Amino acid sequence: MSSTTKPLSIRGVAHPPPPRRGGRMNKADLTRAEIDSTNLSGKKLLREHNHGDEVGTVLASWPGADGSLRICANVEEPKAVASIRNGTTRGLSLGTDLIMSEQGDVLYRTQNELSVCVEGKRENTRIDTIDGRVVHAVACASKRQESAPFSPQPRTLTLTNILFAAPR
Repeated sequence: MSSTTKPLSIRGVAHPPPPRRGGRMNKADLTRAEIDSTNLSGKKLLREHNHGDEVGTVLASWPGADGSLRICANVEEPKAVASIRNGTTRGLSLGTDLIMSEQGDVLYRTQNELSVCVEGKRENTRIDTIDGRVVHAVACASKRQESAPFSPQPRTLTLTNILFAAPR
């Protein structure tokens, strides 16, 4: 990694929010409690989980407002920087080590590394900010909201229309 170039700062989602009902989609997935206690600071940032291809360092991780695991990292390897900047590599993938019993039950789960990749396996795990600029956002529009009835006249609230008016 070159020390003469300024590192590229990235932020994004390393793990989506866990299901509201609890449980895991697969053995490597994290629960809300595990996301809350995960600290990726200082972990290697790899390209496509290749331990021979270290491209940077994770600076911090924290639970996002939606329950996801968010990260901030520096990317220092020039080809990885170029690939992220041009949009080819915008996925994030968490490298999880699992120690299992002979019956396949997980005895211990730990985060080994974080990788930049073309596309993360878990849904919505991607780089969303590069050098402080948002590069991925989700805009939602509800057709239902657009077709909601519009009343140009404000309703006068009286005890009678509160108690006896049909719901709107």
